This record gives sequence, structure tokens and C-alpha cells, in this order.
Amino acid sequence: MNKEEHFLEKYLKPCTSVSAQFPLLVGDDCAVISLSEDLLISSDNSVIDVHFPANLDAYYVAYRALAVAASDIIAMGAYPEGYLLNITHPEPSDVWFKKFSYGIKDFNEDYETNLIGGDLTKGQLNISVTVFGKKLDKIIKRSGAKVFDDIYISNILGLGKLGYEQYEKKILDLPNQYLKPKLLSKDSIEALNPLMSSAIDISDGLLLDLSRICKQSKKGAMLNINDTVYSNAIDDLVAGDDYVLLFTCNAEHSETVRKILPNCSLLGRVTEEEKILVVDEKGKSINFEKLGWDSF
Repeated sequence: MNKEEHFLEKYLKPCTSVSAQFPLLVGDDCAVISLSEDLLISSDNSVIDVHFPANLDAYYVAYRALAVAASDIIAMGAYPEGYLLNITHPEPSDVWFKKFSYGIKDFNEDYETNLIGGDLTKGQLNISVTVFGKKLDKIIKRSGAKVFDDIYISNILGLGKLGYEQYEKKILDLPNQYLKPKLLSKDSIEALNPLMSSAIDISDGLLLDLSRICKQSKKGAMLNINDTVYSNAIDDLVAGDDYVLLFTCNAEHSETVRKILPNCSLLGRVTEEEKILVVDEKGKSINFEKLGWDSF
């Protein structure tokens, strides 16, 4: 048995299971997806020293890479049903793959999803994940925001940045939004789906990701920010790595939204004029040198 087959059989195949939607175990040339509904697909790369530090434990490399990719499916109002996993590693070992497989198994259990296939090869450490999700009530796009819609975030900002700072200080206590990003539950996204007009996950920073909704919807935004929406400082608005949901919905749904997401924050309203204005609780404008994170 060669090394690829060894790691596949010993560590990755045990992370898979068959279901009506995914009837084949890992081991064939392709995965089989059996669905009669619209299928949402998202692909995401996690590259060493770009998306995670070189010395990060393989358990967190796996969990974080899967969460980052699955967050995009949730951002379109669906949930991760299964995923393909491509792993490139310069010096694969049993020690690394054992920890990595534990991260996979815990993520699968936490989000009721499943590894359905992928590829292994040698090279610079890179984890590529392609996630699949079924359409729920409707597909939530960035282009659906309407004037006077409320703008929400599902949780406070800056926890990803805070988690990374704790990691750098060798504080590995959980929860840690950087090491193990916590995503919305399936029940939450199923309840929110009919209410949302647009959505995006905050991966690159609130203002940058909001600008993407505004651009696609050809709208603007007025944000009223106070210290209850971020964990540390106002710069948390542009830090990114939070993977909380940024979404818009009609103001008539405000009571329902708060019942679904008790930790959510109302940030402001969608506007007709195509620009983003940010003010503090005294009405003073807040300006930023950059809107968010850029991997390039």
C-alpha cells in the first residue's frame, strides 16, 4: 500500500459514511450526489502562512478549514450536507493525519455533515474544501437587499481576531473563534432563511463584506455603531476572520430575528444612496483606512 492509500484508508475513510444523498464511501474515482433539488456549491482554500500559521495543530487546521468553507454555504441560506477535501502536504505523517482526522470527525459531528471524497498529494500545505448544500426555502443572494431593510450581524465582531491573539500568546482555551469558528446552527439558518433578503459571511471584515452586498444590490448602508457590537475596539469592524452572518431583512421581522438569534446586533439600515456611512452613538462619522482583509 502506497502512502496516499495508507493515509486515505487509515485516517480519511473512517470520517465518511453513506447516506441517501451520498451513497458511496470514499474510494472510487468520483463522489456520487443523489439530489432532486437545487444544489449549492462553494469551494475554499486554506493555505499555510496565509490562512493559518505553520505551527498550527493539525486538529485546528482541519476544523478551521472546514468551518471557513461551510460558512459560505450558510451565507446563502443553506447548510453543509457534505464536502470534498483535497489535501496537499509536504511531509505527511501518521501523527499529523491522526490529529487532522480528529478535527474532521468533530466538525462532522458538530454540523451533521460528511466527507464524501477528495484527493491527496505532496506539496506546500494547502487544504481545499468544496462544500455542498441543499436549497432550503430560498437561495439567499448578495443582490437582494432593499431600501429600509434592517442590517444585522449574528454575533459580535472581533472574536476571530481575539482568538488569534490568544493563540499567539499560547492561550488555547476554548471557545476560540479563530481556532474553532462557531457557525450558525441548522435550526437557526432554517428559521432565518425565509426572512433574509441578502446575506454574506464576515470573513474579510464587516465593512468590506457589507460593501459586497451593497455593490450587488446597488444600494448603500447607514450604520450606527456602539461598543456592544465588537469585542475589543472599533477596528474589529475591519478585522475579518469572524464567520458570523451579516444579513438584511425587512424591519417587520425584527422581533422574530431576535428570537432566533438572541446574540444578534442591529447595525443600521439599507439606503438608496450607494455608499456606506458609519457613525458612532453620538452621530459622529467613523472613517477607516481600509475596509477589510486582503489575502493578496
